Amino acid sequence: MEDNYDIEFYKKFRKFVKSFMHVCYDIESTGLENIPDSGPYLLAGNHLNILDSWLLLALIDENLRFMVDKKLYRYRSWEKFFSSVGTFPIDPEQLDIKAVKTAVSLLKSGEVEVIFPEGKTHKITSSEPFKPGIPKIAILANSPIVPFGINGSYTPFGKLKINFGEPILFKELDIDKKDYDSYLENTVRRLERR
Repeated sequence: MEDNYDIEFYKKFRKFVKSFMHVCYDIESTGLENIPDSGPYLLAGNHLNILDSWLLLALIDENLRFMVDKKLYRYRSWEKFFSSVGTFPIDPEQLDIKAVKTAVSLLKSGEVEVIFPEGKTHKITSSEPFKPGIPKIAILANSPIVPFGINGSYTPFGKLKINFGEPILFKELDIDKKDYDSYLENTVRRLERR
């Protein structure tokens, strides 16, 4: 699959999304100062709704590249749209080496990337365990991870809150490598409960 990212289309789409989200939801955010001025960095957080990506687009003016479930690419028209707004697919049911290489390559080229480590959406009253390996992607790309936690309701005019934590540079943490995945998940869980 070739990269059909269309930056001009992306910017127009983001403008529409920003207006839509601020009209339709009461959005509160904390920690925006933790987001670096430019890439590369990786945003990783919980995943309540397909509109989580729109919430990020409404708040962050960087050009975000989303890792998404390959199911979104099942139809040619969908593939064209999602590719044009900068997403790239992953098979969440297995170790997808191609997607990992794409993620690392994008970060190394200075992009800002978004990954939802739970791999699928869920109700606010539950959670999905994080898929392993997100810290490894950041380490391979020498990139920080900015964790975030979302809570609230996506019912029309509902209140949404997103908390961004301080960037994590795993190479600088004084913890065992085998604990990197749980460290990221625990950080996100604290942010989503704020």
